[in-house]
Amino acid sequence: MLDSTTPIGADRATEPAGPTAADRVPAGLRERKKLQTKAAIIEVGLRLCETQGFDATTVEQIAAGADVSPRTVNRYFPLKEDIVLAPIDEFGSTVAVALAGQPRTGNELKALCDAYLQVVDTEAEADGIRFLRQFQQMQRIMRTSQAVNARALEYAEKKNVSVCAQLAERMATTPDDFSVRVVAGTWQMLCHLSLAAIEDELLGSTPEAAAGVTKAAILRAYHELRRVCGAHADGDTPGVGTPSAE
Repeated sequence: MLDSTTPIGADRATEPAGPTAADRVPAGLRERKKLQTKAAIIEVGLRLCETQGFDATTVEQIAAGADVSPRTVNRYFPLKEDIVLAPIDEFGSTVAVALAGQPRTGNELKALCDAYLQVVDTEAEADGIRFLRQFQQMQRIMRTSQAVNARALEYAEKKNVSVCAQLAERMATTPDDFSVRVVAGTWQMLCHLSLAAIEDELLGSTPEAAAGVTKAAILRAYHELRRVCGAHADGDTPGVGTPSAE
């Protein structure tokens, strides 16, 4: 349950038995409205949890800021921690989409690196660089909340689901295949180590600067892994933004 004083069924009696106005909205518009509502909840939740603390922030406050009911917040996010960690889901799905468009050279770790950097580049060029800003907010909240950190351990695997599905398709196998898990696990640890090494710099930067810091750290870790494994370097040009083709 969310941290809320509103019982989960408190407004059930007021719900109409028959079709609502929302039910008569075209499917495409209804889906867009759902995405807008979810985005508003995340935006408000991150801002409040960062400024006043995770424990001090209630679902009622988030709901009021997003102009929805507490029950609506609960439908989108079963736990308050999930609001803070929502950017992880989105980023994993976005990387999986970018991975689908990478050349099929047989080097899936490089493909993942290129996909990741492509997403960072695209985000850096976008108006407002929303994800990088939300990532910074999420990390700041995690620094002060054990509850969010504990939930984040579950999200680490969740983030990999869409990436593993895409890797499996590229490798003509299944997502639970050992080779897929090796690639995904290696990449996850590479990201963790590289970003942990620059955490203070990353969180102290503007979202715009965070894009460059992130890219440089990821490339450094990728090339260092190849070096210690005895592989020929496939590019040492962090200023370019992606490893060169092998």
